[in-house]
Amino acid sequence: MVKKRELIPGDLTDLLVVANRHTCCICRRPRHPVEKYQIDENPSNNEWNNVAVVCRNCRRLISAKGHLGARYAPGEVLRYKLDWEQRCAEAGEDDIDSPVEEIHETRTIEGDSHEIYVFEMDEGDELVFSIEASDPLDVVLYHEEDAEAWSDGEVDEEEKGEDDPLPAGYMHLTAFAECRERIFTAPEDGRYGLLLVNWDDESTEVTIDAAVWEVEE
Repeated sequence: MVKKRELIPGDLTDLLVVANRHTCCICRRPRHPVEKYQIDENPSNNEWNNVAVVCRNCRRLISAKGHLGARYAPGEVLRYKLDWEQRCAEAGEDDIDSPVEEIHETRTIEGDSHEIYVFEMDEGDELVFSIEASDPLDVVLYHEEDAEAWSDGEVDEEEKGEDDPLPAGYMHLTAFAECRERIFTAPEDGRYGLLLVNWDDESTEVTIDAAVWEVEE
């Protein structure tokens, strides 16, 4: 019999993702955004052994319905989950590719306000992230040292991207409610900010999954 472990909604989601090395327990492909999936499809059942960490592609395969039914049965998903978590627990730090920094959370951004996530990155590191919001947001990714200059419009015209106040290579996504998967490669060492701006008067609920992966040698 599988022993049940309680998962407090929200508070321990990060622990669940960390226990899976921020990697889907089914395809086990690193460097992709992940999300939690209630195996019995009951969103209120947050027992540890009912919540699997999966990527978006495998999530679609799990929940896909058709003349052949779901691709993965609940028992299969549980076996994948338990096997992968055991492997992650027993593996050494360098045996499985793992992010150097990660965050997975759901929070509320009040109306006419913003939230900033800051990541330390070396040149060539990748920030892989996905965002879902109940209402559209603006998403900006920038180098922290340049934030004030950009906001004041002091960036040289030659450095700007086409029709964008940010230098080429940085991100400025307008009115996005869903950002499925984005990959940003750091052009230099530094601190990079991921800014989520809610211009609406009403609050919005946001789920963000982000991880920094070291440059592959």
